[in-house]
Amino acid sequence: MQTEEGSVAMEVVCAIQDIVEAELANNVEYSSLLQRALKLMPELRPDPQAPESVEVSGCRHLPRTLSLGAASPAASVADAIGRLAPSLAWQQNPRYNVGNKGALFMENYGWSSLGLTGNEKMAFGVLLLGPGVEYPPTSYESEGLFIVIGGSPEWKSGDAAWRRVNAGDVICRPFGGSEGKRPGNEPMLALYAWMYR
Repeated sequence: MQTEEGSVAMEVVCAIQDIVEAELANNVEYSSLLQRALKLMPELRPDPQAPESVEVSGCRHLPRTLSLGAASPAASVADAIGRLAPSLAWQQNPRYNVGNKGALFMENYGWSSLGLTGNEKMAFGVLLLGPGVEYPPTSYESEGLFIVIGGSPEWKSGDAAWRRVNAGDVICRPFGGSEGKRPGNEPMLALYAWMYR
């Protein structure tokens, strides 16, 4: 039997599918990436072995990011994540530490899988960054789909210049491509769907 948290997590997935379907109608360049994401998302489901709720220090920014997303095209996602928030398990990449990322970054960074699991070809969750930090451009052996839920960060894709994006915006990263994020004066929350070969 599905828990209330599992039902809300699936609301997030459905709301993201709606945003991706709308983007597909306008984004010819990344249509195959968007179609692949839509094909993989229905396999997501609540993780019956999801860890208990855990916060990292960056979680203090979550309420602000959700309020920033409340009046945006991502409002339904922000609302569902707000209801899901008390049950979320937040993590940090175990390779990141104060020595290689700095104290400011580590105190203002976290990610959560939203209590969802799926298949080995898609990682799905949210990334939270506090004000004033930079997630430097990094390349990944995956395709990436991102939807800004709250905030108006600057985003860098590949060799392109940094550009301002807003809540509801969809960003696509080709396989092996790079992206960087810097929130600026407000925190940001972005949904990610990484797709592996």
